Amino acid sequence: MKHFYLTIILACSAAVTLPAYAAMGDMPGMANMGNSAKNMGAASGQMAVTQAFMAQGKINSINPDAGTVNITHGPIKALAWPGMTMNFPVQDKAMLNGLKAGEIVDFDLAKDPAGRYVITRIAPAGQ
Repeated sequence: MKHFYLTIILACSAAVTLPAYAAMGDMPGMANMGNSAKNMGAASGQMAVTQAFMAQGKINSINPDAGTVNITHGPIKALAWPGMTMNFPVQDKAMLNGLKAGEIVDFDLAKDPAGRYVITRIAPAGQ
């Protein structure tokens, strides 16, 4: 009798958790959350960009020493992100040269080996 109850409990657990696990693949933005080591060239120290996400926003501040830029961007549909203000690291600090606060920019994001979104390209809007 104990085995019967144990079988029923296990079957009910599977019936509850498997549909939830399967549904995770359909969640907005989750399709781009793959294994970062597989998608990025961690061993070489360089980012091997497999997919970049384009966005546009306004620069609020730049921190060249930290290699970051604070941007208020519009929605990024491919990532299912609403518009928000964020600090982004840049792939190369030299990318910040010539940019200034208040400027509208087009930029591309990609995941780095640590799983953070990093700006891989940034330029004044329309360039």
